[in-house]
Amino acid sequence: MKIIKLGLLGLTLFVYGSVSAQTINTPYSNHQLGEFLFQGLSHNYATGQVGIGMPTPWHINLQNPALLTYNSFSSFQVALQSDFRNYRSELDESKAQSGSLRFLAMSFPVVANRWTSAFAVLPLTTMNYSTQSYSLIDEQDSVLQSINNRGEGGLTQVQWANGIRLYKGLTVGFKGSYIFGTLEKASNISLSSPKVSTANYVVSYYDMSRYSDLNLSLGLSYQAKLGEKNIVTMGLVHGLSKKIEGTIDFGRERQTPAGITLSDTLLIADEYIDFDLPKSYEFGVSYEKLNKLRVGLDISFHDWESTQNSESATVRNTLSIATGMEIIPDYTSVSSYLKRTSYRFGVNLRQLPYLENNTEINDFGINFGAAFPVSGYSSMDVAFKYGFRGTTDNSLIEERYFQVVIGATINDRWFQKRRYD
Repeated sequence: MKIIKLGLLGLTLFVYGSVSAQTINTPYSNHQLGEFLFQGLSHNYATGQVGIGMPTPWHINLQNPALLTYNSFSSFQVALQSDFRNYRSELDESKAQSGSLRFLAMSFPVVANRWTSAFAVLPLTTMNYSTQSYSLIDEQDSVLQSINNRGEGGLTQVQWANGIRLYKGLTVGFKGSYIFGTLEKASNISLSSPKVSTANYVVSYYDMSRYSDLNLSLGLSYQAKLGEKNIVTMGLVHGLSKKIEGTIDFGRERQTPAGITLSDTLLIADEYIDFDLPKSYEFGVSYEKLNKLRVGLDISFHDWESTQNSESATVRNTLSIATGMEIIPDYTSVSSYLKRTSYRFGVNLRQLPYLENNTEINDFGINFGAAFPVSGYSSMDVAFKYGFRGTTDNSLIEERYFQVVIGATINDRWFQKRRYD
């Protein structure tokens, strides 16, 4: 019970701090809701972000809720993430780093081997960017215009997922999400001139949007055994198209060059807004040699071109491909701790939905990690990703990044009735 209480306390603290915790710095988060983040846990992250058709009994299967039936333990998972990025354009280079609590999840069997339920809190999107541009608008008086565009915030989701076994290897699942969060954007325009002193001021146009709504996805899985120790699993996930609703405020500030506000005018308050989440179709397949090897492949499609958002003309349908594997040299070994350790590897390629200066942006990553066994069936999980995306062509930015995810998985029989003779 102590573990449960700690988990519930952590869940409360995560919900409280999750909105401000989404701090990945990227200029490609400057559209509408920001950048959509990977929705798996640390073990998925280490295997190339594979998880639609690759179940594991030792970690919570959130990517496909139909796979939750393979979680026979009550489980608790939590992880921290650090992000290190290098940016390069045709003119400049820079660096940034950030860190956040990545996710918190709990699962437990409602009916043993038939029905497993899970709760999780993790970010859906993140927005954190700042870009600067300059132009000379009056050559006679040498008036220079500077525009700084910035944004921050993100959306968080609280998930309730269920997996139900219908017949032997056939399972279904659903995942309901409560989505909420705040996004703030501002465009600061300043004019400066050595000849005209009155030109030295800053005008800031800003908006703050708040979203709060529900979403649903459905999962299906089928597992076939090829002999005693060889298993093939297939999975499907369908994310329903959903219009999430919210409100937005628009305002204008006049500031001194030092950032002191001279006036602040709220132009529009609590105006209704909405955003179409795209339909998604995800397929995964895996092969497992029991307690020895897992190999998986995921393919995901998101139908962005059918959405009715304000930037729909500059989006494309996206395809993501991921493949990965997990190796356990000898999980029964008594003499070697490293032989009981799970080693994970994978790669993934993801298309970003928004076109930047009519240029398509792709994200490629190499993932690896391990699960170090601790007491019982629990583990300490680490995952790493080296990736790059973008280009320096067409006045764009190339990013190279390295991410570290460090987590813990606790497995126990919290809700199992004990017998005493």
